[in-house]
Amino acid sequence: MTTDTLNGPAETEVPRHDWLLYSGMGAVGLAAAASSYAALQDLAMRTGWWPWLSWLLPLTTDAYAMTAVRVWLGHSTRSTRARAWAKANAIGAIVLSVAGNAVDHAIASHVIAVSWPLIVAVSAIPPVVLGLLVHMAHLRALPPAAPASGTPAAEGRRQTPPPAMAAPPLPIPPAAPAKPKRRQPRRPVTDGGKRQALSPGPTDEELIEAARERSAAGQEPSATWLIKTYGIGTRRAGRIRDAALDSSAPEPKSADESTTEAELVLTSGES
Repeated sequence: MTTDTLNGPAETEVPRHDWLLYSGMGAVGLAAAASSYAALQDLAMRTGWWPWLSWLLPLTTDAYAMTAVRVWLGHSTRSTRARAWAKANAIGAIVLSVAGNAVDHAIASHVIAVSWPLIVAVSAIPPVVLGLLVHMAHLRALPPAAPASGTPAAEGRRQTPPPAMAAPPLPIPPAAPAKPKRRQPRRPVTDGGKRQALSPGPTDEELIEAARERSAAGQEPSATWLIKTYGIGTRRAGRIRDAALDSSAPEPKSADESTTEAELVLTSGES
């Protein structure tokens, strides 16, 4: 048996710091930062930035790239969405820095001229970068997403023993039948069961006069108009219409006139 078997599992070897690697990375980083800084500052001045503020453009671009890479590769980032967003922003920041350097050198070589779309694009870099970084900070504060089913973490959770089964619920007794509702007795009629007398309608003389006025106004006194206006029957409406149109026909007598004529006949008979 080996010594590792007797003394337990062998400890993992901690990687040693490679100072030569770190030195090379630092030298390349300083050279790249200096050259990119100078090109981006020159681009800001060419597009109308004030000289005492032109250094903010390279600082914004390089700080944006460094922050995005830190969130992307840092162990403190727990949200998968934040890590994916930081990765996309890191690549975008590097592409933005490369494009800015290329545009500045192209302008210096008189390959392209400074135009208004270029001025708008360079001026929009600071606010756009600020909005992207704020969104990145919000995503970084989110808790890690729950593992989906089928992942090793979810399978490990399934190995926990299930809780004890609860006792079955007791049967619910049937509810008592509802009692039928008693009907309320009808209230007695207070007016003695008599119907209220309807108000008398217009007489035939009034209807004929109204029909004649309508005819004098140039409108036809039809039976339909009489029925809808005064609510009379069909036969009476036809009679009123004919009497109104026939001016020579005698008008229907009222009840008082009929009574007076009957009294005169009886008086003459008695004499």
